[in-house]
Amino acid sequence: MDAIKKAFLWLIALRFVAIPGYCLLVERYAPLSFISKILSSNYLFWSWANFDGEHYLSIAKFGYQIRDGFPQFTFFPLFPLLIKIGSWFTHDYLLSGFLVGFISLVMVLNLLPKWFALVTKKDYKLPLWFLLFAPGAVFLAAIYTEVLFIALALGVFYFAEKKKWGLATILTALASATRINGVFLILFLLFKLFKSNLPKLQRLLYLFLSSSGIIIYCGYLYFKTGNALSWYTSQSAWGKATATSPLVTAGNYLRAVTVNFVPDLVHLVVVIEIIVTLWAIYLIYVTVKNKLLSPPYVVYLIGNLLLPIATGSLGSMPRFFLLLFPTIVVVPRMSNRFRFFLLTFYFILFSTGVILFTRGYWYA
Repeated sequence: MDAIKKAFLWLIALRFVAIPGYCLLVERYAPLSFISKILSSNYLFWSWANFDGEHYLSIAKFGYQIRDGFPQFTFFPLFPLLIKIGSWFTHDYLLSGFLVGFISLVMVLNLLPKWFALVTKKDYKLPLWFLLFAPGAVFLAAIYTEVLFIALALGVFYFAEKKKWGLATILTALASATRINGVFLILFLLFKLFKSNLPKLQRLLYLFLSSSGIIIYCGYLYFKTGNALSWYTSQSAWGKATATSPLVTAGNYLRAVTVNFVPDLVHLVVVIEIIVTLWAIYLIYVTVKNKLLSPPYVVYLIGNLLLPIATGSLGSMPRFFLLLFPTIVVVPRMSNRFRFFLLTFYFILFSTGVILFTRGYWYA
């Protein structure tokens, strides 16, 4: 009940944070035509389906297609499938998306303290606000996969720590059907299983089943498009998935904030992306240096850090930063003064993201 109350109050607070955007910025998005008139009449509701949210709702209603010139195969199927199922009860796809997100958020708020207590093994108080007010926390409320994926990842981590391998395997499979980052959960489970006392055949079975989400999606894509890797190849239409050296990425962003800098909202987001990336690198460095988490977590963290960097763009770093939530174990080691400063800075970036996103401006 406490988690439900926290989730509900946080979602209400988000709407208040978004209100100043109505006065500050011109609207650059429009409500979808297939959501209810009540929800589409107020931007504090429909605006949470901006950008990728539109595609998730479209897949839920119409199935995979090419929408506005963009192939939707890049979006993994579990989230739109859950929205589809929810719509049978809510009779509205946006409302169903909110319901899936709310249930996922409640799962996060329930599991995070339990996992935190297991891995820290100390009487630390969970610094929950450092997740709920993280720079990209707007996507925990949007029609995006972040909150669902984090809920599943937390379940994998928690049940793996408890050595409940069956549950950990099922949740890993679901995560691998939610977004490609599920691959790093498969690697996490691989390391955990390798250190377990389970028979070798049983470990291999669990590993295979944990990959079933992405395997089934690849099979579906093969029969639909003739290419099992359409989830990857279709990303070229979105300007992504181009393997790039991190040094090239660093050079591009250095020029963007120096010789090519322009004082506008686009470059403001670029600056935020750089700050978040550097901070993520630092948190992972501290986590590894002080051995705050075991090697399987380090594999998960480094994989999720390198994935966006290797595409030549930091354009999704505030969102990817949410997936690095295990680094929250670093926060209790900070001084009270630094934690207060950091949380204040987080809240400024978080508020900026809420305002930009809900008015239809790109923010990761």
